[in-house]
Amino acid sequence: MGPERRRPFTTSTSNTRRSMEITKPKFYLLEYFYVLLKSVKEYNDRDQIFERFKVLKQEHRLGQSKYKTFGIDPENLTRAQVEKYKYTFEGVIEEAKSYGLIEEGPDKSISLKPSGLKLLSQYENQDLSGFYRSLLTLMEGRHKAFRYIIEFLYKTSDYRSGLFVFPIYSPRQLGFEKPTMKKTSDLIRYTESLVEQLQKDVHTHLHIRRDLKGKNAELISTLVSERLLSANVSDKFDPKKYDVVTKRCRDFWIKYFLEEIYGFKFSWSSFERWIYRGKQCGIIHATDYYPHFNGKLVYPTSVVVKEVESRDFTKLYTYQDGFSLFAHNPKWETNQNEFLKLLVDSYFDLRRSNRSNFISLPSVRELVCYRLRISEAVFGTFLDHTYKLNLAGKLGGRISISLEVDKLPEETKAQYLVKEPVMIDGKYRNIIAIDVAKGEIIDEQTSKTPFRLVAN
Repeated sequence: MGPERRRPFTTSTSNTRRSMEITKPKFYLLEYFYVLLKSVKEYNDRDQIFERFKVLKQEHRLGQSKYKTFGIDPENLTRAQVEKYKYTFEGVIEEAKSYGLIEEGPDKSISLKPSGLKLLSQYENQDLSGFYRSLLTLMEGRHKAFRYIIEFLYKTSDYRSGLFVFPIYSPRQLGFEKPTMKKTSDLIRYTESLVEQLQKDVHTHLHIRRDLKGKNAELISTLVSERLLSANVSDKFDPKKYDVVTKRCRDFWIKYFLEEIYGFKFSWSSFERWIYRGKQCGIIHATDYYPHFNGKLVYPTSVVVKEVESRDFTKLYTYQDGFSLFAHNPKWETNQNEFLKLLVDSYFDLRRSNRSNFISLPSVRELVCYRLRISEAVFGTFLDHTYKLNLAGKLGGRISISLEVDKLPEETKAQYLVKEPVMIDGKYRNIIAIDVAKGEIIDEQTSKTPFRLVAN
């Protein structure tokens, strides 16, 4: 995906720090801007806007997952919930004002500016790509955060095309069951086992060796000082503190990887906010669910250069120094065969470790996105094209693709889907099965696919 070597940073770290570390906002889903603009279009009074904002936030499932069922009545929130909603609300207002989307009058009334009305229209007309691109232009024009992060990813991990890994392991993933962790010593043994695994991952994925035992001692000391663990390893452990302690371990090591291994100069919250905004804009990919890996992966699906020769890149933003931000947006007409091959290869890669022919579509998506360095949106578009060819019998009769619709949260007792499904042919799909005619794959262990599509 583009040239292997990247040029050094040109973005001013001090200026970027001031702009990236937005004081109030912690949200990253860009749909929050739509919810605010819609509310402002209907009301001018701040309190009325907030009431409408709460309802729309619920309707659009803005939270941990777009597919989460909150079970929260926006009309009957607890005091803590109201404060949390207000914090987010004020953050969206603050940022929307900085982008010139809304304005506040002397009487504290809030109204839409022309740019805000245009952005609202894009969303309501279902032009999501235009909506995201408009926001990218506004955000990058003010913060240059995407450029900084993309250049940082390439510079720091050039040999893996900008890939950042953040290993994360729960106690259970390391063989520690919650009911058996009854003493402080049990929690300490978990942290020691975690350190051993992290040291292996650092060597495997980053080709460096680090002794993390000293940092683990620092973590344990902090947990003891905050009375989350006892200084006496023989003392009983309060099970009510289990989730807090394991989260603190997770956050501690994520912060360590970001700051001390990768050398990122800003906070984890700032990094996370901008990578997920970049994910929505199709220029950065981030996932907690990459197959065969425990943790988070982050990598760019774009480049910052002066020019690109490939037609598979789309220019999204031009900087004052002549460099531009190009998203990797390959054309279906010239990349369909490679996509189909990788789709089948990824499916069989996962099927080898499963007893069923039905495989998680989001997991297949993760493998294909990484191998092609494409966004989830591009994957969805390509799979939609492929599936329609499949239904029309234009895969040569050698490949048959089945996409199943699993139950959404409102149809089950599950709170939310942690892996977001793929919208194909107007329906959310999260299960895939692929059948290849006998003889087409010579060796299923290598998943060689010598076929081509019959028609474009």
